[in-house]
Amino acid sequence: MAEPEPKDDDAAEEENVPERTPEQVQQALASGQPLWLLDVREQYEWNQVHIADAHHIPMDEVAEQLALLPQDRPVVVFCAHGSRSWGVAHYLRQQGYEAYNMTGGITRWHVQGGPVAQR
Repeated sequence: MAEPEPKDDDAAEEENVPERTPEQVQQALASGQPLWLLDVREQYEWNQVHIADAHHIPMDEVAEQLALLPQDRPVVVFCAHGSRSWGVAHYLRQQGYEAYNMTGGITRWHVQGGPVAQR
């Protein structure tokens, strides 16, 4: 009998980043769930449009600002479309945070009627 192939732990872990749609996040917020929204876009993107109650830490600064993130509630990470935030959510989960990626990012949030602040 052949030995089983070793699992690629990094690949398996990458597949385990849970995602939430903007609709799910909006419903959770409306029902009073204590979510912490983390916008990881660049400053110029934040200046153009953002979710009013979200916290802004650019993706490249998250590691050095981990102490600002709560560990007592879920962190929902988002960017413009969901790619950058997926990587940040993965990193946060490795650090022990309950983190989720918001699929479609602020673009999908806004298109589907989510409130935003614009300059």
